[in-house]
Amino acid sequence: MNLLSEVRTMTDEEHRLLNEFVSDLYGISFPDERRQLLESRLKPRLQALDMSRFMDYYLRLQYSFDEEATSFTRLITNNESYFFRETRQFDALFEEAWPEITKGVNNGGPVRILCAGCSSGEEPYTLRIFSETQRHLFPRLAMKIDGFDIDQDRLDRATRAIYGRSSLRATGENQIRRFFTRTGSELYSLNEHLRQDTRFSPGNILDTSAYPNLGSYDALFCRNVLIYFSERALHRAIENFARAVRPGGYLFLGHAESIIGLSEAFETVRFERCIAYRRSR
Repeated sequence: MNLLSEVRTMTDEEHRLLNEFVSDLYGISFPDERRQLLESRLKPRLQALDMSRFMDYYLRLQYSFDEEATSFTRLITNNESYFFRETRQFDALFEEAWPEITKGVNNGGPVRILCAGCSSGEEPYTLRIFSETQRHLFPRLAMKIDGFDIDQDRLDRATRAIYGRSSLRATGENQIRRFFTRTGSELYSLNEHLRQDTRFSPGNILDTSAYPNLGSYDALFCRNVLIYFSERALHRAIENFARAVRPGGYLFLGHAESIIGLSEAFETVRFERCIAYRRSR
């Protein structure tokens, strides 16, 4: 018998309840146009649990979430990430914003950067590689990077810093040879010195406790995450970003994301390659 046929189609009520649950917990929204995506992501889990109705799974989430959290989080999050993805924000940080940022750093300390929704670490480590290539322009390039994500499996991968070809698909062969060590037929380990002063922790963008050092970050990256958020969650995220970034610090979003007109805490800055947001003083 085909097991796929045993899981019933998601009903309107099941969709509403599951979408509300996901949105309240993580801010991610699956409106009607993304309903089929939610159904397809959850269906294999229902099969594994021998459930025929999405309502049964919703009730499991309500009463046994701690037991189900890891599997559920992995299913509903979009963990698409790779090195050198959309580098315009990185160019803007080092080529245009860096002199202003370093002037605002207290007592000659390191620049503090936060990657919210860091997945398996490709974004913060790409920042490390960028800083390595910019040292001839900025001798003082000390950085501390924090990254958090709701998916513990992805964070474990970030800590190991071993990646396959998919994560390196936008990385040139010369860059691979310079910054990675081959550890298997298709596996590459990021060189140890590029992992220094980079730490990862579990956390939810909507929860202020996820931000290790509120008010101290010189730059915050949260790219290609907010496009999946509900409107209410979007505003909560912006409020948390405003708490995390110091006055004069910068917020960098994905190229398809914008908070123009949504917050008085940030002012729009138009760099040559992208738009960013400066924390109002």
